[in-house]
Amino acid sequence: MGVVLLKNLFAYGQPTGAGLITTSARAHPAQKTRRCEKGLDGSLVSSASLSSGDLESQRSTTPAEPCNSNSWIRGAWTALTGFRPTARMISDAIIGLADGMTVPFALTAGLSSLGSTRIVQLGGIAEVIAGIISMGVGGALGAKAESDGFKALMADTTKLVLGSSADAIDLVHETLQPYGFDLDQRNVVSEQLRQSSEKMVDFLIRFHHQEKEPDSSRPWSCGITIGLGYGVGGLIPLIPYFCVGPREVFLALYISIGVMAVTLFLFGYFKTVLLAEKDCEKSTWKAFKGGLWMLALGGGSAAVAVGAVYGIQMASPPGEH
Repeated sequence: MGVVLLKNLFAYGQPTGAGLITTSARAHPAQKTRRCEKGLDGSLVSSASLSSGDLESQRSTTPAEPCNSNSWIRGAWTALTGFRPTARMISDAIIGLADGMTVPFALTAGLSSLGSTRIVQLGGIAEVIAGIISMGVGGALGAKAESDGFKALMADTTKLVLGSSADAIDLVHETLQPYGFDLDQRNVVSEQLRQSSEKMVDFLIRFHHQEKEPDSSRPWSCGITIGLGYGVGGLIPLIPYFCVGPREVFLALYISIGVMAVTLFLFGYFKTVLLAEKDCEKSTWKAFKGGLWMLALGGGSAAVAVGAVYGIQMASPPGEH
């Protein structure tokens, strides 16, 4: 039975009999994960059902995908581009785009108070270039720190397993107990894992620490994705200033405000669509609120910047305006 339990633990990714459990279930093992179909709620397997047979008999019942009335957007993107971005890549792109569309927009709006499109153009381009570099390097360093942290955790766990098998077995018991494994079952699993230090380390990393080894290319992909996202987002509010005359800065500002209002709302809407796990009946409303929140964030940043520049001008002596 111990071999069967281990096989199911590593096959399903979590010590349950209904497939993978969600992040919320990891944090609260007693809470059932929500599914769209009744009866597929990801409930934990009791001791009696574990001892009755192989959990693979439940594989035929595939958990339903979480309800998402906007899933067609992801499918359309995959069909058009032939590329399905990972959640990490989407998250990195959102970080870059969000900063790129708010910071340069606020800067260009503030510089517009000076009355010259040339100043806005030069200041905006300088800010976007600096932002691409700083955001890209920051993202790469952050991903590198994440990778280094995983290596340190792996080394500490390996040292624990090789140096103190009793402590490692205690961690196995501590990991399995919240998921409905009784003492006998925990002893069987612990005994099986104790025969292989590699499996013991793998088990503790995956199930106790709930960590996954980052991709070796993660620092580069993270830095490039965030940097490019910042560059794309930062150029959007700058475009109108290149399409007007040298003294038509306020016309460019009004056009930029209109363009950014639409862009920020759409960005917030589709960001929510791509990343959020939504209830079927409320998905559209949640996405709409995400668009409004992004619009308020970007608009508020621009208003503060314009107010700050205007206030400085008003506070300066008349000869320095």
